[in-house]
Amino acid sequence: MRKQFISLALAAVMTVALSACGSKDPAYLSGIRAEDYVDVADYSSIPVEEAAPSVSDDYLDMYIQYQLSMNATNEEVTDRDTVQDGDIVNIDYTGTKDGKEFDGGSAAGYDLTIGSGSFIDGFEDGLIGHKVGETVKLNLKFPDDYSNTELAGAAVVFTVKINKIEQRVTPELTDEFAASQNITGVSTVEDYRNYCRETLMKQAQSSYDSDVQSQIIKYMVDNSTFKQDPPTEMVERMNTSFTDTFTAYAGQYGMKLSDFMAAQGSDSDNYEQDIRDMATDTAKEYLIMQVIADREDLNVSKRDLNTALSTEAAQNGYSSVSDFKKDQDLEAYREYLMVQNVLKFLQKKADVTEPSDSASTESAAGTDSTEASTEDSAAVASTESASQ
Repeated sequence: MRKQFISLALAAVMTVALSACGSKDPAYLSGIRAEDYVDVADYSSIPVEEAAPSVSDDYLDMYIQYQLSMNATNEEVTDRDTVQDGDIVNIDYTGTKDGKEFDGGSAAGYDLTIGSGSFIDGFEDGLIGHKVGETVKLNLKFPDDYSNTELAGAAVVFTVKINKIEQRVTPELTDEFAASQNITGVSTVEDYRNYCRETLMKQAQSSYDSDVQSQIIKYMVDNSTFKQDPPTEMVERMNTSFTDTFTAYAGQYGMKLSDFMAAQGSDSDNYEQDIRDMATDTAKEYLIMQVIADREDLNVSKRDLNTALSTEAAQNGYSSVSDFKKDQDLEAYREYLMVQNVLKFLQKKADVTEPSDSASTESAAGTDSTEASTEDSAAVASTESASQ
């Protein structure tokens, strides 16, 4: 479960603003001496097993087909006028109960896919075999458990006029399609394929970096020796950050925090402890990173912090950096940047080798890339919701 949350966790630690951060506040790394808490393991050559990022031709073709499907359009059927299963029919309809129209039962120019199950039983099937221009009367009954209690179990009549029949048409990959995507430097099929491969390769590289860094973190935690537990204040800060971020993310799906955590593999009765354990683990990881940052001169300068804040402010739509700063916990943000510095440093020093079953790993590369992209989007969504 922890790996599923790594991007969200970093976003939470980075963005959730708390009330105060004094220079001696043990809730922050700046308020303690990290070496008092941990003896850091040797990091001169951390062993990591990870397949090199790659994009197979099959995955590229699948991705391009998906992009083509996203550009599919509805086109009117002209070689027949009879409705078939799978058609998209444009209809005007009016629903009546006891001879009177009922609320929500009428529409004009509605596109309905036959077989989608969008309407009550009998509606879509009742249009099959009828022709364009025809008006059809459908005597139907709402389900007994229908959400609108006034219509539940009620006998109704729908009067439906069929305006036209359409089908979903997916474009072919042609030079014309490639040029129509308005991508700089892309005007041919070859250009488009190269662009898509580069896009997927960036995703694969991001997934690779994330997996390598996860292994680095695990190695450092497993092989370092903690002299004492992380400061309680630090754990509480991170616990609050995680809880707030996961709650906001759950809310985007209309879920309670407990249900969201259960969906990620947490025990619904112990999800609060799971979050606290994550906070404790992250505090330990940050302590290790801070020790290395101190040794290797990887701490974040004021200039670096301001540069990063300027970029974040622009990306989040703030009119000024000063306004953005007001909504941020600057010490938490500085910690986040420091961790990124250290992870990049450790990744360069890591001894990365191909796993023994590299073939199976490579076959899953497409899936890994997609998962990484999803996690990144989730982190961004959480960041934006927390910081605004």
